[in-house]
Amino acid sequence: MVRKKAVAVALTALVASTLAACASGGTTPDAGGDPCASDTPIEITFWHTYSTDSAENTQLTETVLPEFAKECPGVTVDSVVMPYDGLHDQLIAAVSGGGLPDVMRMDIIWTPEFADLGVLVPVDDLDGFASLAATVLPGPLSTNELDGQHYGVPLDTNTQVFVYNDTLIDAPPTTFDELTDLAETLKGQGVYGLALGGSGPWNVLPWFWSAGGTVTDDGYTTASGYLDSADSVAALQWLVDFQNAGLLGPSSTGGSPDSWGGLTAGEYAALSDGPWLLAALNGDMDGVLQASPLPEGPGGSISVVGGENLVMFATSEKQAAAWEFEKFLLGDFAQSAMAEVGQIPVTQAGLASDAITSVPYLAAYVEQLQTAQARTPVPTWPQIDVVLTDAFGAALRGTKTVEQALADATAEIDALLAD
Repeated sequence: MVRKKAVAVALTALVASTLAACASGGTTPDAGGDPCASDTPIEITFWHTYSTDSAENTQLTETVLPEFAKECPGVTVDSVVMPYDGLHDQLIAAVSGGGLPDVMRMDIIWTPEFADLGVLVPVDDLDGFASLAATVLPGPLSTNELDGQHYGVPLDTNTQVFVYNDTLIDAPPTTFDELTDLAETLKGQGVYGLALGGSGPWNVLPWFWSAGGTVTDDGYTTASGYLDSADSVAALQWLVDFQNAGLLGPSSTGGSPDSWGGLTAGEYAALSDGPWLLAALNGDMDGVLQASPLPEGPGGSISVVGGENLVMFATSEKQAAAWEFEKFLLGDFAQSAMAEVGQIPVTQAGLASDAITSVPYLAAYVEQLQTAQARTPVPTWPQIDVVLTDAFGAALRGTKTVEQALADATAEIDALLAD
């Protein structure tokens, strides 16, 4: 709370100084008309975390930005690569001291936090938002919402599906019962039927949700009655029982081999993981990896949303130009172009593009994304992530009963939601 108040005070002063400068100097650089038709080029700064030598950055700079320059000649984009490590703290420092960009590709788990600090521009009333919102996946869109307002739009997304070795699994299980039967058969062959990449929410929530568990109410106001409910206890107990039966690989609690190593060694028959797994390993594994949606449990087949959002900062004097750039990045050209280098689109049109449909394993991700959910999109999510990691890990390691682990986590999360 102390940091939030300090940042809010600094932001108020920074915004006030910006407004004062505009008042003394006239108007913001792109006020009063179509910024794309501006006679004087308007330069906006765009921060992103694509690595300098990555295919994504090359596609952005050599294909996407030149097309934007054709469609919106009045606006130029200063594209700035920002290393992900340490970026969160750098943003906090920039909020207090100035130097924020006009627009940024931001990790979805940060968006509610910075919206709560008051540094992001609400976009619900901007021209074109309603039509954009109708074309994007609901899960990624929800990561931009706080207190009934959207403070950004989704740019790219990902999720986890059931990735399996088809030399060990003939047909992927479609239900939890089928998964259990399959894993028991594989156990007799000395192979784990499933392994996770760890015990944190990113890895556990898809199974917890699919097993019927929930973390909070729909409004993200309380965990009581949800995380500690009978359904949630049963959901986590299912995963604990699955492990205790010797069906879940040790990577799920940090043991060896790790998830990728166990998969390539043939010790794990399947993982739940993102599309990067197949892109990285299928060549080495002679094309034996396949993907399918998660098996259905009592809660359905529900996975987790990953990805990045596009946000504008309140201190920008060029918000109209920045918004034109955001709308372009959600258009068919940019979404399809970035899909060609492995970025999963957030629009239904982008998901139907040749870049996606020509990669067979991506069909499972497209299907899973239709129902994938966000990880509790609230400002205190980073702390909630730690609480859930501790709770899931304690239950899986047997240092706490499932009931106690979830009861303790519920109390901590209630306090964080209240804050």
